[in-house]
Amino acid sequence: MSELLPGELPNVTVLIAARNEELTILDCLRSVERLDYPTDRLQVLIGNDSSSDRTGTVVRDFIQGKPQFRLIDITEQLPDLAGPGLARPKLNGKANVLAQLAHHATGEYLFTTDADARVPPGWLRAMLAPFGQQTDGQTVGIVNGCTLVSGHSVGAKLQAVESALVFRLLALAAQMGVALTGAGNNMAIRKEAYTAVGGFEGQPFSVVEDYTLFQSIVRKGYGFRQLISPETLVWTLPPPSIGAYFRQRKRWMQGVFDLPLLLRLTTLGQYLLPPLLLVLAFWFPALALGLYTAKVLTQTLLLGDGLIRLRQTRYWHYVLLYEPYQTIAGLLLLLYYRWPGQVEWKDRRY
Repeated sequence: MSELLPGELPNVTVLIAARNEELTILDCLRSVERLDYPTDRLQVLIGNDSSSDRTGTVVRDFIQGKPQFRLIDITEQLPDLAGPGLARPKLNGKANVLAQLAHHATGEYLFTTDADARVPPGWLRAMLAPFGQQTDGQTVGIVNGCTLVSGHSVGAKLQAVESALVFRLLALAAQMGVALTGAGNNMAIRKEAYTAVGGFEGQPFSVVEDYTLFQSIVRKGYGFRQLISPETLVWTLPPPSIGAYFRQRKRWMQGVFDLPLLLRLTTLGQYLLPPLLLVLAFWFPALALGLYTAKVLTQTLLLGDGLIRLRQTRYWHYVLLYEPYQTIAGLLLLLYYRWPGQVEWKDRRY
């Protein structure tokens, strides 16, 4: 396995899945164009996933005269790349797009981001750095950055604070050697590792394709990293409505229920702890108050540390609103998850 040596700039490929993104994809492509990376070593593949709007036209107009960019129209079904007689698992829409794009990738490292995301200029270089490291003889196969929600509304800012806490916890778990999940809008993958697990099409069906691929690469014996720094900070747009917010979270919650039991209980505990402590307070009020205080204090310290690391301390005063937001939204989310209905992504249901 080749290692990334200091000073080397390998060929890399950025994969972007786009479905009905005519209003958002230009900001994404402009940020990719501003990447601090030689264009002769950069390939950007945009997959137009049967968009019914002007996504394809917008992308084609933008990439004219930019040879590092390429638009690929994605068909509904993955071509028969596995060979005759071999079973292929059903892929969700986004995984299908990324799988097809990866077959056109020439880079030694694959980067994934979303059509409504904006990447920082130093993104590629910062995300590549850990691939030159080894821990306990493990070659790093996958690296996650962090993503915050942009927007001027109070809801968007609370989601940004929530994201800061999530990625701080992911980084803490990674420091302890615990592999939790990947972030599909901010992920870098060694192509060798991607190929070793069969790519996206080699995974069982999942509505959280980033989590599934991440876990497969880790199980294959590759190392992983979770970075939390301004250089690896990607911004994404908030869901356009409350309904879209809950549909997005229902898809994410599916990934939570795929975690091992202990980690699943730990993750769900942040939503269930306040009502459980309220019940406990009827018998042991001092104990309940102590546990709740410890929870809020620990949460606030981690949040503050995450915002400092990301240089986003302008969100500090929203930390005070985070606890009631998390309690209310978390309980509603659990109820919505149990409500009958399929998971939805980009007008597709699974």
